[in-house]
Amino acid sequence: MSSSADRSGTELGPYRLVRLIGRGGMGEVYEAVDSVKDRTVALKLLPPHLADDDQFRARFLRESQTVARLNDPHVIPIHDFGEIDGLLYLDMRIVHGRDLRSLIKDTPLPAERAVALIAQIAGALDAAHASGLLHRDVKPENILVDSNDFAYLVDFGIAQSAGATRFTATGSAIGSFAYMAPERFSDDIALTPASDVYSLACVLFEAVTGAPPYPSTSYEKIITGHLTRPIPPTGTVLDPVIAAGTAKDPTQRIASCGEFAAAAKAALDGRHTPTLVAPVHAPQPSPAMPYHQVMHPTPPPAPASNGARVALIATAVAVVALIAGAGAVWMAMKTSDTDPVAASPTSVTVSTTTISASTATATATTVTETTTRPAPTRGSGDLGLSTPITVPACDGQSILIVYNATTPGQYEQEIGAALAANPGAKYLRTDNSCSSMRQAYDDGSPIYAVYFEGSSVAATCAKKASFGGASYARFLDDTTPVGTEIC
Repeated sequence: MSSSADRSGTELGPYRLVRLIGRGGMGEVYEAVDSVKDRTVALKLLPPHLADDDQFRARFLRESQTVARLNDPHVIPIHDFGEIDGLLYLDMRIVHGRDLRSLIKDTPLPAERAVALIAQIAGALDAAHASGLLHRDVKPENILVDSNDFAYLVDFGIAQSAGATRFTATGSAIGSFAYMAPERFSDDIALTPASDVYSLACVLFEAVTGAPPYPSTSYEKIITGHLTRPIPPTGTVLDPVIAAGTAKDPTQRIASCGEFAAAAKAALDGRHTPTLVAPVHAPQPSPAMPYHQVMHPTPPPAPASNGARVALIATAVAVVALIAGAGAVWMAMKTSDTDPVAASPTSVTVSTTTISASTATATATTVTETTTRPAPTRGSGDLGLSTPITVPACDGQSILIVYNATTPGQYEQEIGAALAANPGAKYLRTDNSCSSMRQAYDDGSPIYAVYFEGSSVAATCAKKASFGGASYARFLDDTTPVGTEIC
């Protein structure tokens, strides 16, 4: 079967092919009439070379039988399958409607409609996963929507059993690069239902934005995006859910397609949570905004026995040693790694003092070191600590907040101790930050937060898991509602 030949008007076994419905990399779909059962069906014909691939042929027949047994209303029913005249085929229910691709092409969908459709497909995928079957080609073209917005998932015929090879005998990757999970590009990671969760999240992204997460005509750029770049924000309340569904590490993703859909619905239910912009006096914080829940009346004490977790800032240590006939007094200054002037020019003064005693004479040499420190540039709200305040860019980066201070007059002490206890952390003031962070405490006082930057959502959530307690993760942007937990 050539890629350009249209078989409309011909017959294939008991089927009379009426018209070509669609054509893609995995074959053609025709509206056809089954002359034996006297019904109109959708007949998918796979490319001839796949019938010659014994491994693919056996898997196709085996998994088509599994799909035919799936009892989920959103899995397109398969009436029959097999091989006719050297062509593998699927006889399926014909759906009078449109695929999701054509709907998105008209205009991006409202978030409510997009989530409603995705939830239906999630149920179909969970049913397949429960039977040990992965779809691995979840994309808008494989989601059919009828006039009542009832959605069907199709093309399970090229699905893959868990643990099966990722590629056909010809070496061609099955599936669409625009929706493929990062582990799909590796031969070392076993595929799990998490791969379909990732693809479903990418489809939801496109449904509400009108474009895939990494739009490009270059396969290299698309693959690089999936492997290294976080999903860009959609500007909707669904962003934290999509981020959780597209974590680069499959073990860090939402566990199932059904849970992903449930999380998306929950995000929509809370979409009208008010955004607080400081200074606000006596606000009523939403339960989803846990700032006040992680405040401590006193700063966390820095472990006295663990020098690695204490910032030593401009600490002078003097040791006087008197040895028979000679001795020395040394004064050394150690500057912390976070000190911006650690490499500043220094000057050294040496003086000598003679100390007499009845039995010995000791000479003490004093070495003093002075540092010329440039005046640092400080942002608004800076507390004058060795670590300056930050005003991070609102570019969608994720951060983990490990401490909040809310008591005027104690900000410097509390934040200083929290920074000392968390080497490498930074601090910000929420009312001087991105919209996703702007909140005042109950009495209108500013909130200072100590945080770690995350290289990705997955990395941030992994760090949150290691910290535990009352730490929480946030996006830095101007679209995510205040209080939205991203892990």
